[in-house]
Amino acid sequence: MSSPILPPELEREIFERAACMCFEDISSLLLVCQRVNEWIAPIRYRTVTPKGTHSTCPFRALQRAIQSNSRPLSFFRAHVRHLTVPYSLLHDETSEAVEQILSACSGIRYLVFIHQLTRSLLPALASLRPHQLYTYLAPQLFVEAPLYRPMFTFVTHLALWHVARSMSDTSRWLSFLAFVPSLTHLLIHDTFESVLHILAASESLKVLIDYNDTLPYTPKLDHTGSNDRFVFLKIRSFQEDWVKGTRGEIDYWVRADMFVAKKRRGEIKPRNTLLD
Repeated sequence: MSSPILPPELEREIFERAACMCFEDISSLLLVCQRVNEWIAPIRYRTVTPKGTHSTCPFRALQRAIQSNSRPLSFFRAHVRHLTVPYSLLHDETSEAVEQILSACSGIRYLVFIHQLTRSLLPALASLRPHQLYTYLAPQLFVEAPLYRPMFTFVTHLALWHVARSMSDTSRWLSFLAFVPSLTHLLIHDTFESVLHILAASESLKVLIDYNDTLPYTPKLDHTGSNDRFVFLKIRSFQEDWVKGTRGEIDYWVRADMFVAKKRRGEIKPRNTLLD
């Protein structure tokens, strides 16, 4: 008596759901047979984090796949959607190696690139069109923003880390934000000197988050309470939250949106800006 045979479309759906629900089993699923490998491979490279934690793929696995030429570059452009570039990469690799990876993944929608932007990477970065961008903020970014303008074209959610005190220059902020035309959500790390000016000049900005992982909430933040778009936020696990966002689940952006909505409905006191 022959074994039952499932319709191909049902079999594929079973394996794809298994891969999406159990990331840790993807490596095993890829070995089942050739057809399953072809179904699962796009899911395998969808979300890339430094060590694969909470995601479908560790960064080094992606790097090896690109450098081995085992698949055409069009495969990675089509299927790598969420990419975190490890902080150590620019120290361990040449700029050519980093450029190769960024160029191969030009279809990404969520990008975490916590490095100082360098001119050597400008061609690769300028070819990207992420919708959510997380990067390191340095004085040069304000000065050289026009060079990176294409990368900011479709960015709606922008997170800027390590905002130096020298960045409290409001005119610089407003000039920089002009290069992010689609921006609706902004997260800045460890600064609030220019919050009111940014909010006043950016009517399209729905939420401005001040993220600080070391300092406690202080009364000096209360002056922003009159603007219901401002949220002071603590994030327990950035990477876990980020991966949740790539899956359409509740991340810190969504929590901030919900918090602001409650303030506007009067469920939270107007001067309350703290979301823990």
